[in-house]
Amino acid sequence: MTDEQKVKKHFEKSISDFDLLYVDEKSWFRKFLDRRLRYDNYERYELTLQECENIHGKRILDIGCGSGRYCIDLAKLGADQVVGIDLAQNAIDIAHKLAENDGVANVCSFIPADFKDYTFDMPFHISLAIGVMDYVSDPVELISKMQNITTEKLIMTFPSKSTYRMAIRKTRYWLKGCPLFFYEREDIKHILKESKIQDFTIKKLSGCDNSGDFYVIVRLSK
Repeated sequence: MTDEQKVKKHFEKSISDFDLLYVDEKSWFRKFLDRRLRYDNYERYELTLQECENIHGKRILDIGCGSGRYCIDLAKLGADQVVGIDLAQNAIDIAHKLAENDGVANVCSFIPADFKDYTFDMPFHISLAIGVMDYVSDPVELISKMQNITTEKLIMTFPSKSTYRMAIRKTRYWLKGCPLFFYEREDIKHILKESKIQDFTIKKLSGCDNSGDFYVIVRLSK
């Protein structure tokens, strides 16, 4: 089984649970865990919406879109078209339903496919890869394709190496048979250099145990 197949299998089982991050109706204990241990998930969400404030008339791509929460809010911000792509079909099914419920199905489209293998008809102004590099063994390949189909900006996150939280997460995912990768700031700089990227910023997000994601913005000139 390839890494992509392992990731697909993992999210086919866990997407409904992961989507609870964005839902208010859940147990007090789950709310506590999300706010205490997954604070950087909310921080990167808000930062991405801020980075995409002026997107009227633009095309946005969300790689690893999951249940489509980013896509839906970006559509509400005025994007002309938002495309989400994800390996897991049930994630795409949830995204379709949520977009319809929020009245943005005419703006959002969702593709069940591997981003690396998919051919897009038109370029995008902004491409996102939020919570994706966690599961990618060759980020240079993925970033290079992102550059090829994007004209203005890439927004990405990389999970940071920490102490106990990283060890706990690696153990959990190992037991589930899902690959997982972590990064130092210098690792990311090396990856961006290998991807022929020069104009970028790296921000360390909050998180318990110094475990917040690295939030990366790449500005393209085309």
